[in-house]
Amino acid sequence: MRQLAKRLLVLQGNEDDYTLHCSLVTAAARRNAVAEAVQKDLEQRFSLDVRSAAQAKCRESLTAWWRARAAQGEAIAGALWATLTHARCDEWLEMRVLGQVHMLQHQVGAAQRVDLSRYRELADEHQALAREYAAVQRRVTTWSLEHAREQQAWERDKLQLRAAQISLQTQLAQAQEQLARWQAARPDLPEREALRERLAEQIERNQTLQREVNRLAARLPVVPDVFEAPEPAPEIDVLVSMPVKLERRVVLCVGGRGGSVPQYRQAVEGCGAQFLHHDGGSEHKPAQLEPQLAAADLVICQTGCISHDAYWRVKDHCKRHQKRCVFVETPSRSAFERALAQAAADESAETTL
Repeated sequence: MRQLAKRLLVLQGNEDDYTLHCSLVTAAARRNAVAEAVQKDLEQRFSLDVRSAAQAKCRESLTAWWRARAAQGEAIAGALWATLTHARCDEWLEMRVLGQVHMLQHQVGAAQRVDLSRYRELADEHQALAREYAAVQRRVTTWSLEHAREQQAWERDKLQLRAAQISLQTQLAQAQEQLARWQAARPDLPEREALRERLAEQIERNQTLQREVNRLAARLPVVPDVFEAPEPAPEIDVLVSMPVKLERRVVLCVGGRGGSVPQYRQAVEGCGAQFLHHDGGSEHKPAQLEPQLAAADLVICQTGCISHDAYWRVKDHCKRHQKRCVFVETPSRSAFERALAQAAADESAETTL
């Protein structure tokens, strides 16, 4: 219609739809070029409805056709034009059709108002949903960032653990390789370990027995002075009573009771020798034992009062360096003096030979 109005009417250019509508209706009230152009345009636009309505041959059939099309509620403009321009449409039918269209306009207006109210409700609901969606989106974004940070931290921890695992595996492989070299260099190592365990058990058993002997000795009654001391055994007494000479020798005592060390020193220095002492691992450092063993000419090892490691150090050193070593099971002064006498006698015998 706007294109027809621009082509057929003289316009100022600022007319709205209602002004154009009124101008076309007024111009088409009489038979003229405007009316014919509008007639032709409407006939072409609603040609399907016009051909459908043309099948009605009387007013009743045209009325029924109109009511059926109006009940559908779709394309009512074409049905209205086809009905009003039909040859069987008289004044009675025209009034009925126009009245029904008038009421339909009221219904359409009411429906539009309802639709507008519903539209506003939907718009408000849409805004609320949009706000809620934005909040959910923000939470999802925050969660995604936190998850990404946690994933990065987990990846870092994973790399660190992997590096630590590789380092431990490398150290384990090196340790296994070193152990294999040691075992290849010393094929008797398993036998030595077995002997070491047996010796440790024997030393522990000896210490237990020595403690039991000490306990029983403490329970013995004191012998009065009026009794005469028994005569000593000939062989040992001779060794003890004979003057022991170890001049310019270094005697190392490994182990022994702490309270008996001064007596050991007195016995050694009485023979003209120099006294060294190592407790066998209870207080002295194990590293101090090796230089003392190297400086000693004679080693007296009291097996009941030393550690397993000290025992093996003493035995291994003396074996490697062909150094005299006397093992004493009882940590007493008499046993220590007998060991000194035995070592001096052995040395004298070797010198004579």
